[in-house]
Amino acid sequence: MGFVRVVGGYVVAVVMLGVAATVLSSVMVLAMLETVGAEIDAGQAMGQISDDLAGFGPLYSALIALALAVAFIAAALVTRLVRPLRAVIFTVAGAVAMGVMLTLMEQVFFGVQLVAGARTTAGFLAQVGAGAAAGLIYAVLTPAPKRS
Repeated sequence: MGFVRVVGGYVVAVVMLGVAATVLSSVMVLAMLETVGAEIDAGQAMGQISDDLAGFGPLYSALIALALAVAFIAAALVTRLVRPLRAVIFTVAGAVAMGVMLTLMEQVFFGVQLVAGARTTAGFLAQVGAGAAAGLIYAVLTPAPKRS
């Protein structure tokens, strides 16, 4: 049962973060377009978000899945030492996973941030905040290891 909850919690965290991060990126891009004078109505905005979820979301979610796997394994090891702070540790792990992933993506692609919605400080922090939420969700959905 514990293994199923761990895997289930991980899948929920990845899906939630994939959707949230994609939507946040779309919203940031739309906001940037409006600051330069583009007029975007609600229908166009929803269409763009839907297109991003279908086109960009799966690839972004795959990268997120890898980042969260590394971060959650590290967090699980840390929680063995500091059990009472389990939720905080996984929350921080989710945030760090997104921050590191976005930074590495920018470095690998010659200084260009591929996630357009993360090109500003506000966009980057929104992505990191979504990662933190995913880490907290994982901590809540998964069982704490039993004391031995």
